[in-house]
Amino acid sequence: MAKQEVNIGIVGAGIGGLMAAIAIAKAGGSVTVLEAASQLGEIGAGIQMTPNVSRLLMRYGVDKAIGPNLNRFQELNLRAKDGTTVGYAKISRVEETLGCPWWLVHRHHLHNGLVDVAKTNGVNIIIDSRVSRVEQGSDGRVNLTTTSGRSHTFDLVVGADGVSSIVRKTLFPNVSPSPPTGNCAYRAIVPYDDIRGDPLTREIVEDGAGNLKKTMEVWMASTGYIISYPISDSKDFNMVLSHFRDPPVSQVQEVSLEEVQREYDGYDPRIRRVIEKIKHPVSRWPLLVTGPLHSWSNVQRNIVLMGDAAHSMTNHMAQGAATSMEDGAVLARCIAQVVQARIPIADAITIYERARMPKASYKQQVSFLNGWLWHLPDGPAQEARDKAMQPELQGELLMRSPNLYGDPRTVLECYGYDAEAHADEEIATFLNGGCVVRDAATTVVSSEADGIANWFLPDEAKFEVKPRL
Repeated sequence: MAKQEVNIGIVGAGIGGLMAAIAIAKAGGSVTVLEAASQLGEIGAGIQMTPNVSRLLMRYGVDKAIGPNLNRFQELNLRAKDGTTVGYAKISRVEETLGCPWWLVHRHHLHNGLVDVAKTNGVNIIIDSRVSRVEQGSDGRVNLTTTSGRSHTFDLVVGADGVSSIVRKTLFPNVSPSPPTGNCAYRAIVPYDDIRGDPLTREIVEDGAGNLKKTMEVWMASTGYIISYPISDSKDFNMVLSHFRDPPVSQVQEVSLEEVQREYDGYDPRIRRVIEKIKHPVSRWPLLVTGPLHSWSNVQRNIVLMGDAAHSMTNHMAQGAATSMEDGAVLARCIAQVVQARIPIADAITIYERARMPKASYKQQVSFLNGWLWHLPDGPAQEARDKAMQPELQGELLMRSPNLYGDPRTVLECYGYDAEAHADEEIATFLNGGCVVRDAATTVVSSEADGIANWFLPDEAKFEVKPRL
């Protein structure tokens, strides 16, 4: 079957947009990315590449482009405000169960790796191209106009332009991301050497023998939590510092170091000392939520949203960028069917939305609830949470846990999710007239076979779904 040319414009060269560009280019699409900034790069600090997206980094070779700046860590410790350990997860258990690593990385290093791989795969990235107008053409294509007056025409436009998306504003002008509560966050980095050189803070990052200890630490309190982990080949100690403001903030704000230090009076003296070591300017970041929307696309289904433009969420499960990357991978699988001339673009977008909209809504909910659990006030609810996690401290693997980073259900549903396998199943269902493809004799479907039996079996022994032809 002859392939057809599909020209795709992606608005925004952020983490999600670049992941989509790489995957779509690999699928045979012709991809142009329009980026508003005058130079490529990512602001911010650390980011978690949980197993559901580390599999994508490996699948497309981005992990090799990033190299040693992808950090592994051994354990998660959930702590009370005073530093007492109340919850625990051994990360190797998660990684071994899911078959993929859990990486920690600076956003800058991740973004650079995505840019390198995108360019290697023929993606055309055009900087200084802020889109000001999105219009449906009379020929069925989409016209984009930039603030400089330059025009671009595509078969499909993907809005990957974040919470302030011009694409979303065009499609859904009444939708505005907003903070669900007064919760917001500071981001900061302290060099590991500064922490290892201080007797008070050294034990956070070193074991008893003086060896570097790579852990994720969370100090929980009703006034805000602090999460820390190593990035940049374990040269930097990354912190996200949750707190609350009334009225809620909706824009990034520059703050003083003195404010950050005052915010965490009464916390574990070790993490307070680390906060005192922050030397660079700190910003307050809003936590904005979008949707859930009734649709991510226009009537013609040739303009579609992804990432924060469609479903921004709180940061408490480290799934904002991850969910955006999943969007890109699923969209690419659908576009591959268009390139192969099996379906039109409109059908590809229908499949993409059916696959991704429920999953993004789930991620929004689990992210909010994890933050809610980490912010429980001292008292009966907090005591019940800590009691439910207590067996983890003795190495017991629980069937259910308030520690959602180690809870079997959320680990499998959130971190064990394979976006491309899900896309393939949704595509097969669509091509089968909307009926799920089942084994003709047993009625077993592929997702259940994989989740229940095939996950531990060698390839030659896996249960094979044989549909009736």
